[in-house]
This record gives sequence, C-alpha cells and structure tokens, in this order.
Amino acid sequence: MRIAITGGTGFNRTTFGQRLAAEGHELILLARSERHKDAISAPRMKFVASDLSDAAVLAEAFSGCDAVAHCAGINREIGKQTYQKVHVKATRNVVELQDRQD
Repeated sequence: MRIAITGGTGFNRTTFGQRLAAEGHELILLARSERHKDAISAPRMKFVASDLSDAAVLAEAFSGCDAVAHCAGINREIGKQTYQKVHVKATRNVVELQDRQD
C-alpha cells in the first residue's frame, strides 16, 4: 500500500513509519519542517514539506495513496504554530481533501 502520514517525522517516522516500511508499504511523510528530511533514507519513504495549509501540495502528496494517517499535532504553541492552525485548520484541510478525492 501507499500511505501518507502527516506529522511524518520524528516519533511517527521512527515508530509507525518504520513498522509500515518494514512491512513493505510505500510511505509519503509530510511534515512542516525539513529538519528531519535527511534522516529519511529508506528507499520506500518520500518526504514532503507541508504545513497542511496548501490544498495543491496535499493533493499531490496524497495522489495514488491508499490511506492517509493524520498524525500531525503540537503539544505547545510556538510562533505561527497554534492549536487552531495545526489541530483545527490542518485537520479540516486533510479531511476536506479526502472527501473531494473519494
């Protein structure tokens, strides 16, 4: 399966993502920061920089995916990364895009 994972770096990549990759799945890992991009070296993993606000970027990243695991989140607000932006607006963007593709 081809699976997109939002919040796909850090903990999600090293646990959930590595398990899925070990099982033979192709992964599209989305994250707002490129700081973990170099750590993604598995051949079946692709990194996409996205804060989940741009529908065109999401549509391209989710293209051909069999599933989307929406795991993006923050545990504190820093600068532009607010709970409203990350937990509400980004989730709405992911869900609305999936509704349009179904």
